[in-house]
Amino acid sequence: MPHKLDAGMVEIRKQWSSGNRRSARKLCTKLMSEYPDHGDLHQINGLIYNENGQIAEAVKSLENACNTPDPKPVYFTDLAAILGNAGYEQQAKTVLYAAVQRFPVDGKAHLQLGILQTRGMGARSAIPHLKRAIALSPTDWTSWSAMGATLMSLDDIQSAMNHFGKALQYAQNDRNQQAISDIKISIGECHKELGNVDDACALFESVLKIEPANIRAWYCLTLIRKVSETHPAWSAICDIYQSGEYQKMSPSTQEMLLFSIGKVEMQRKNPDAAMKAIHEANFVKRQTITYSQSAIENTLDHVRDCFPKERFAHLEPISNGDENAQHIFIVGMPRSGTTLTEQILSSHPEVFGAGELDAMPHHHHALIEHKVKNGSDRQDVMKYDDDFIRILGQAYRTETIGCIRRIQTANGDHTEAQRIVDKLPSNFTRVGLLALMLPNTRIIHCRRHPMASCFSIYNRRFGGVQNFAYDQRDLGHYYNTYERFMDHWRDVLPADRFIEVDYEDIVENLDVEARRLIAFIGLPWNDACLSFHKTERQIRTHSALEVRKPIYRSSLKGWEPYIDHLGPLRETLGLDKSGEHLNIERRKVS
Repeated sequence: MPHKLDAGMVEIRKQWSSGNRRSARKLCTKLMSEYPDHGDLHQINGLIYNENGQIAEAVKSLENACNTPDPKPVYFTDLAAILGNAGYEQQAKTVLYAAVQRFPVDGKAHLQLGILQTRGMGARSAIPHLKRAIALSPTDWTSWSAMGATLMSLDDIQSAMNHFGKALQYAQNDRNQQAISDIKISIGECHKELGNVDDACALFESVLKIEPANIRAWYCLTLIRKVSETHPAWSAICDIYQSGEYQKMSPSTQEMLLFSIGKVEMQRKNPDAAMKAIHEANFVKRQTITYSQSAIENTLDHVRDCFPKERFAHLEPISNGDENAQHIFIVGMPRSGTTLTEQILSSHPEVFGAGELDAMPHHHHALIEHKVKNGSDRQDVMKYDDDFIRILGQAYRTETIGCIRRIQTANGDHTEAQRIVDKLPSNFTRVGLLALMLPNTRIIHCRRHPMASCFSIYNRRFGGVQNFAYDQRDLGHYYNTYERFMDHWRDVLPADRFIEVDYEDIVENLDVEARRLIAFIGLPWNDACLSFHKTERQIRTHSALEVRKPIYRSSLKGWEPYIDHLGPLRETLGLDKSGEHLNIERRKVS
């Protein structure tokens, strides 16, 4: 490196680290005019622009760095980080794909790509990159932790815990306290989903003992335990909230703080304070997502038109004598009783509750893209012809059976399940595909009072994609669209393949509804289904702790104290203040 350039780089870094960004950038610009192909100059110029919030200029400078004759992997990872943080995740992935092809032994590029893929529907494709990152840097806690998070998103909780354990070991070796706390919280989340509440709480409390203002630990604790206002961390959390200091934090941290404040205030029976925090939490979240009411209407209208009643005319009556395990799908809105219904069914010794599998949406979207990539017209593919449905059914069943066998082997369980339950609520958008893709498939539609279901959604922070959930009018519109969509399946599907169960009916008359469910899936009655709260199994939803308790009725009208704060939702749903439909035709359909 020429002496002048070397000295100039030292001075740029000195000025930048001292906070003199303008001087640093001025010197950078001067040197770039003399050394236009020097990547480090373009890189540091882009990072300075990024610190100033000039994202477009930052991206341009880092693109220039990547296009220099001798680029470094860090140029690509810096560019991807800036794009990802600005919300351009697809563009960030494109940059990282280029990086791992050009620099296949750069662990950071593989790690960053794996983390980005895990955020969306690409968690499966993240695994090879994270494995590569671990192989390249086996003592780097970030790669082990990222793999743990990915495995957790795929419901492989035990493997996730193993990876988080390795991450914790290496973070402790590095004496990185922030990493140690974050990993302990992740392990606590795993314990929570396995039903180990005391172990989870102990981990969250251990973090809060050292860091009383750790918002993530506090949020996780409030999800699983009623927290007293005398808790040592409460004053620290309140100080952050009341001072407005949280508004300088990342949106995800703001959401955790505000939703947790809302939950505690709900427990303290302070509706005004609770809804103030919950409204703000939803507002913060809504600013980070894109949602179109017309888009969901158009999508569901298209699906409905693809599956008229004639498409189901050839279906034979359900046969309970099938030698293969039969599939049960539980669908509905979030917070409509799907987890409770699955827990009742899964308490039967011949039923395997698989939880919220991503197999169906994964293969659904993958098959569409595969056919389009191989020359089919997208609109033709999305008419879902018989060939599409057959291939989808085969792919779904192969993966599901394999997944269940792996789980059973890990648990030392060698029983042969007669029924497999997949309770991903959003599969309601695929009911027509579900009914046709495998023999003897049954679908259970869970319903709940619209106000109860929607309020329960509105006061929670979801980890997955629930973009309709964070605005009262969006939420009400989505519910109305969903309800009209489900009317179609009620009209066209045979009664032995599709039933509906109301959450309120299960709560009020568990014995009758549980027997009805078991009869529907074609199995002999077993009394264990009435003691569903004693069944030990992994549960990954907001209802994980609720279904480990006997039936309780307090949630039936839990929305009533908050009705004055739910005007836009109530009006969109067409309900009066008592929760009754203003339009008599939209009252409960039996």
